[in-house]
Amino acid sequence: MDLIKKSKFFMISKSWCPDCNYTKAIFKKYNVLDKVTILELDKMDPKKADELEKQFTAIAGRKWVPTIFFDGKVFGTEGTLKNLESTDATEKAFKDAGLL
Repeated sequence: MDLIKKSKFFMISKSWCPDCNYTKAIFKKYNVLDKVTILELDKMDPKKADELEKQFTAIAGRKWVPTIFFDGKVFGTEGTLKNLESTDATEKAFKDAGLL
């Protein structure tokens, strides 16, 4: 929880994950990638990554990457961003969260 609270905008990710790469592309599209702290679990010590993934799963309620946190709360996943993009609501959601 400390990792999530340290950053207003936080994402758990795996560098090889297509959904994670989609999410990063959306952050880039809105020029906010540099505002999001991204933890790449696959680039960590495997034991530590497994423990962190268990903790993130408990917090988020499901095991999934990417999981995006805004202000210490689960914002969603790439599915959330896909839904926002399909309805042209991403910019508003990012503004509402203070990301834009």
